[in-house]
Amino acid sequence: MDHYRDKFDTSDEELRDRSIDEDEKLLCGYGSCTPSWLQHFHNAKWLLLMLGICAFIQSFVVNAIFPVGLSTLEKRFKMTSTHTGIISSWYDFAVLLVVFPVCHWGNSGHKGRWIGWGGVVMALGSLICALPHWLVSPYKPEHSELNVTDFGQCMLRDLEHETCSGSVPLASYLNPYFLIFVLGQTLHGVGSTPLFSIGTTFIDENVSQKASPVYLAVHAVLTSFGPVIGVFVGGFLLNIYDDFDRVDHPPIARSDPRWIGAWWVGFLASSISALVIAFPILAFARELPEAKRHRAKDVNQVHAVNANVNEKAPKEAKKLPIVIMKICRNPTFIVCIVIGIFESIIINGFAAFMPKILETLLSTTPILASYLSSVVIFAAAAGVMVGGMVIRKLKLQVGGMLKMIVCCHVIALIFTTGLLVHCPQRSFVGINTEYDDLEIHTNIEHSVKTECNAECSCKNEWNPVCEQKTGRMYFSPCYAGCRDKKVENGTTSWSDCSCLQQNFTHGHKVQHADELKGGYCSIDCGYNVYILMVTLFITVVASFASGIPTQQIMLRVVPFDQRTLALGINWTFLRLLGFIPGGILFGMMIDIACLDWEVSCGHRQSCRVYDPLKLSWTITAVAIVCKLLSILATVLGYMTYRPTDLDNGISIRSVDSHGALHLVVNDDRPPEDYGKGQDNASVHASKSTIQWLNFRSTPLLGGPACTPNLNPVENIWGILVRQMYRDGSQFNNVEQL
Repeated sequence: MDHYRDKFDTSDEELRDRSIDEDEKLLCGYGSCTPSWLQHFHNAKWLLLMLGICAFIQSFVVNAIFPVGLSTLEKRFKMTSTHTGIISSWYDFAVLLVVFPVCHWGNSGHKGRWIGWGGVVMALGSLICALPHWLVSPYKPEHSELNVTDFGQCMLRDLEHETCSGSVPLASYLNPYFLIFVLGQTLHGVGSTPLFSIGTTFIDENVSQKASPVYLAVHAVLTSFGPVIGVFVGGFLLNIYDDFDRVDHPPIARSDPRWIGAWWVGFLASSISALVIAFPILAFARELPEAKRHRAKDVNQVHAVNANVNEKAPKEAKKLPIVIMKICRNPTFIVCIVIGIFESIIINGFAAFMPKILETLLSTTPILASYLSSVVIFAAAAGVMVGGMVIRKLKLQVGGMLKMIVCCHVIALIFTTGLLVHCPQRSFVGINTEYDDLEIHTNIEHSVKTECNAECSCKNEWNPVCEQKTGRMYFSPCYAGCRDKKVENGTTSWSDCSCLQQNFTHGHKVQHADELKGGYCSIDCGYNVYILMVTLFITVVASFASGIPTQQIMLRVVPFDQRTLALGINWTFLRLLGFIPGGILFGMMIDIACLDWEVSCGHRQSCRVYDPLKLSWTITAVAIVCKLLSILATVLGYMTYRPTDLDNGISIRSVDSHGALHLVVNDDRPPEDYGKGQDNASVHASKSTIQWLNFRSTPLLGGPACTPNLNPVENIWGILVRQMYRDGSQFNNVEQL
């Protein structure tokens, strides 16, 4: 008792002076340059804004510019979806390589400088991703190299056999452009690691526990705005011709399926922006002036498995494995990792390929698919905001947050089935539809060659044309048997097509179908587009709403000074078992749904035609399995969670410095669900509390463990109640003493 009395004997003035002396060393600036006007920006709100902008840029380039331009990159550099899936996942692989060193040494170092220099590295990665535009020759569509007499029509040609030199085919994994994108993504991952590992704790340790969920939710929303803006910017850039800086006029129309947009401009803009925002972040001090005040009032909700809840993470590398083992013995922490693994498989797969998935399921263009992706990203932003607000409004502790996660996943599971809704598949004659109107099974090899184009020496050049009256498309005008070409108002049409007479509709020959239009046929989806987008919106909101409670649980169930290391462990497992296989898995699933490949020298290049039915069933099955496993892991986490003792397991809410306190235990299960040795601290304000608060003018920073705002009577009561409750007794409030 003398120990506690000595702590309370410390005067308020003494504590205030000590705090002021420490704050004087925490100045914003660069070295000795710390002007007074700059200190006005040295607070949590400006820190949140700077880190939010940096996260915005990172998500803009990694989660928007790259996915939106994914189909374009595949066509431009002859890559499969597996290739681009590897490029996408390589970002996470790079994070995995550096996350432990960054979290371990960055935690004890200057977090602002770690994050700032990470922004510089990220800027370099974006610049490297834009380099292939200048390294490759200007884009020339296949028909543009033909002479004025041979423009792709049906005619006799002397076809030379394809010659393959000893050079590396573009479709292989030694494709130089593939390796350049891998290098760029590596630098993206290395540069982003401090932002999303150290950055999270940098914000959390500089604000109160009460404000932390809202700050982290705002940070997540700013991060989510990156893809929202990015998909619109990326879609706009795809309307601009790729080589607008090198040619005066595009050789093909924007509606042509072979159109290549200016994919590289987004990477260049991201490089400049990341470099600019890095400098303000480098100006922040190790911690903000008010950080220590917040920590003195914060409540420890560490899982009871830890013997010393205030144990610090060691700086010596030799002690690192011991601390990692202690953290991994925390079952609630492990449950959060398992939940994150299954969720990250889905999230990374959809994040990398969402525009391409929507393009396939809705049979639309890459530009429109990029705009539709913004709806999903808005849903993600809404989800994280809803998650943070629910926790704040309901004042959920760990047990309540676990329940919230289960509810969110159940809702997402139900609406995931909406992915089975898709638009009708495009009918490509000779690929998924025979020339005699019969469907081609996917396990049977198709051929675009038939009797009607036997006299046409057609090249293997992808230039689809549409028969508007029937909605059928042909591989090229040559394979449709067309001999005459006409261009009016930028629209190309073909006539005198011999293969049209062999098409049948309801058993009758098509009459007057004597003209084809260049490009794809429009598809009437009816209400399928709305059904798919609404169900996808709800699924994403529910999924991302569970992210904030998962993050909060992870920050609360480990010791304060081990949180950065714990986040590093979490991100390691998520990258290794979730994000990395997730991107590759979705890329492989998309390739499996391919019906027609562009082939060069025996190597598959980009896919021309996909099967939306097969793709929808495949990704829905994977999403449902991951959701079910997430629900199971969360239920097990709720059953195994054990809160700490009373004085380490309460959260404190005060209206003002003279208001009553309301104490809530960090496990909101009813008392009958508690086991022996656990404390139930559902305590209402007592008279002694009110008297004590009215007596003092400022909060005292004393008392046992992490309950500085309790008066001495309730501190004694906290000690007694633990012992009595372990003996089978239970108190409802202080008055029962």
